[in-house]
Parts: sequence; C-alpha cells; structure tokens
Amino acid sequence: MPPSANPTSVIILAAGLGKRMFSSLPKPLIPVCGRSMLFHILDQVSEVAPQARVAVVVGHQKETVIKEVKAQNFPLEIDFIEQSEQKGTGHAVKCVMESTWGKETVPRKENVLVLPGDLPLMQADLVREMMEPLKRGSAMKLLSAVLPDPHGYGRIVRKGKQGTVLRIVEEKDANVRERMINEVGVSIYTFNSAFLSGGVAGLKNNNAQKEYYLTDLIALAVTKKRTIETHIWDNSEDVRGVNNPYELAQAGDILNNRVIKKHALNGVRFVCLNSCRVDPTVKIAQDVTIYPNVILEGSTEISGGTMIGHNVFLKNVKVGKGAEIKAGTYAEDSIIGDRVKLGPYAHLRPESVIKEDAKVGNFVELKKTTIGAKTSVAHLSYLGDATVGAGVNIGCGFVTCNFDGRVIDGSRKHKTIIEDNVFVGSDCQVIAPITLKKGSYVASGSTLTDDLEEDALAIARSRQVTKPGYAKKLRG
Repeated sequence: MPPSANPTSVIILAAGLGKRMFSSLPKPLIPVCGRSMLFHILDQVSEVAPQARVAVVVGHQKETVIKEVKAQNFPLEIDFIEQSEQKGTGHAVKCVMESTWGKETVPRKENVLVLPGDLPLMQADLVREMMEPLKRGSAMKLLSAVLPDPHGYGRIVRKGKQGTVLRIVEEKDANVRERMINEVGVSIYTFNSAFLSGGVAGLKNNNAQKEYYLTDLIALAVTKKRTIETHIWDNSEDVRGVNNPYELAQAGDILNNRVIKKHALNGVRFVCLNSCRVDPTVKIAQDVTIYPNVILEGSTEISGGTMIGHNVFLKNVKVGKGAEIKAGTYAEDSIIGDRVKLGPYAHLRPESVIKEDAKVGNFVELKKTTIGAKTSVAHLSYLGDATVGAGVNIGCGFVTCNFDGRVIDGSRKHKTIIEDNVFVGSDCQVIAPITLKKGSYVASGSTLTDDLEEDALAIARSRQVTKPGYAKKLRG
C-alpha cells in the first residue's frame, strides 16, 4: 500500500526506566530479534508516513537514546522531548504538548498518534489504521484488544456490553468486577490535537500510583460529550507489550517466526523452521537452503542458490550466488563471493573477502584478509592482514605472523602479500611484512622472513640428519 498522506503527527513514549527488564540498556534500546524496540516502531511509522513529524519522549539515559536514534537516519522529522521525572503517560504527553513541537501541532489542526515505546510487534497496518482521519467532532480514537489473560492491562469500561466507552481503569485501580473485563486498552490513541493539548493540561494524579494517566482523557471526553472512536484490533500479538525478560523472549520468538514465514513464502527453504534466527534486516534471495540452528543477523544478504549448513552464524555478511557455507562457520562483516566453498568450522573476522570459486576449509581463520579467485586455503590456517591473489594454494597449517610488538607506518599489524599462482606447502609461516611474488613456491616446513621473487623456490628449514641404527641405542 502507498504511504498515508494524512496530517498526523506522532508521539512515542520512550522515557521509562524499565526496571523489570534488569538491563543496563535503556528500555527502548533493548533489542528484539536484533533490532531495538524503539527502532521497530519507528520502522513501521516510516513505512506508513515517511515524512511524519515525530516527538520521541526521552528520560532515562536520554543521551544514549538520542544518539542511537540519530545514527539510524530515519526519514522522519524527529524531535526529542525530555521528561525529566517519570510521572506517568499523561505527564509525558503534557511535556510534549507544552514544548515548541506541541505548540506547533495545534495550529496545524493535525491529529496526534500516541504510541508506547515498548510494542516491537506492532505492524504497519496498525499504524495506517490509527492514522486515518478522525471523524468530525471526535475527540479521539482508541485501540483495544480482547485478551484471554488481561493481567497487567487497563480495562475498557463500556456502557453496557457493547456500548460506548466510558473510561479505562488501570489494573491497580480496578475493582473485582472491572478486573473480570477482558477488553483492554493497549496504550495506542489518536487525538484531536486541540483536545489533547487542553486535556493533558488539566490532568490530576488522584490514583493509587500518584501518576498522571493519559487514559483519564477518555472520561474527560465523555464529560464533554465528545465522540470517542474505538477500534478492536483482531491480532492481539501486534499489541503485546514487553515489560520483563520473559516477555522480551516471547516477542523475539513471534517476530522471528514472522520473518521466517515471509522468507519461506518468498522461496527460501528452511529445513527446520523453529530452530533458526533471522533478523528482520536480513535479505535472502529465492532458492536458498538453510539448515537447522542457523543465525543470520544485521545487514546480511544471501544470494540465490546458496546453501547454509548447520550451526552457521553470519552477521553483516554478503554471500554470493551458489556459495556453500558448511556447518559451524562463523563470519561477520565480510564478503563471500559466488560459488565459494567455506568451512566447516571456518572463522571470518571483520573485513575479510573471499572471491569467486575460492575454497576456505575447516579450522581456517581470516582477519582483514582478501582471498583471490580460485584460491584454496583448505585447512588449519590463520591469515591476518593479508592479500592473497588468484589461483594460490595454501597448504595445511599456514600462519601469517602479523604482530611483533612494533609499529610500522602507524600500524601494529603487518601485512602479507601473496601474489597470483603461488604455492605454499604445509606447515609454513611467513613473518610480516613480506611479499611472495607471482608463481613462487614455498617448501613445506619453511619459515620465511624475506620477500620471495617471482617464480623462485624458498626452502627455510633445518636439514634432516639420519643416523642408521641409532634408534636401537636410544631404546637401550
């Protein structure tokens, strides 16, 4: 669907302490399925109304929240409004409406959508529905849901079973009869901006929590005989809040299942749906096969025809067409070319590149290293700060010794350059900085300290000494 053009501004409440989360992170930045809760919400708003004016209410660790949101470069026009004391949702919105942002909203005759900052499962359709214009004369529209277990939520009190809404009663203030109601408010509202501005200015804190409740505006609208629109949201998953680590894990499972379902319906084959974790930001082409216990995070992109084996972890990795990534491989911030065979149990540290048709085998570790096309590093090797050309053979047990405690040209790690068509035998080391020129050959067991010229052979090992019959003497 096209983005909404409705003149609706957005307030996101993200100032809470989140004590029950037991996290050093501010609650809005706690990740769900690899992305902060607040970012999930801003993603949905961006999809529906990319030019919307958004006020994010900040408080606890406000500098961190502001910095992280700005780093995401959302298309939205985002302002940050501080709530220095956490005195409830009504107080948070009052802080916004008394700010320059709020004072500009009323003359524009905009509606104001209020969203909590801890609903990471909210989807774009919900935002689109709540951004629909209010009817003439309406003070507000509220979203509700019917839950089998409404514990912890404010209850919707209506006039009769299906009558107009009279008020929302927070659970701590509800009587026994009200607690039996299973229609709940989900803290999502769209307000007429003039009604909102005047309403929050007159809020009182006459309740068990001694807080200013935004829900009290419902009773105010009833008193003023203003229309309250209601919408019962059928998919209660979308409006599940996150208030403790258990609910965080539940939300992660739900979001992960949505992501995997989307990819599976678009042509990705998951051998076991329930065992894999895939961030919403990951891109996977058709005709990719993914085996159990795979984790794909961040900006990872996987091209068509690729096979991802058991227990593979990829973060911010680009994988070319027809690649085969075998079991137990771990890679981050790297590029894997077309038809590469990687693993099992390979480790790519950041800034590693493997070009097309290359092979990097079991127990090979790369760090800031480029492996050229059709090159083979089959097993048990470490290459750090190295550039390896095309058609190179690296034997078993090869090590680039890239650190000796010195600083050369401002770098503590020294570079190894291995040009095209070099052959390196098993159990060799090179002491960087060093260059092995095109077509050169390194004999097994060598430790090289000097550059090797083109097409030269290097042998850097002790000569074998054989003493006939000496073994018998050793055995006594």
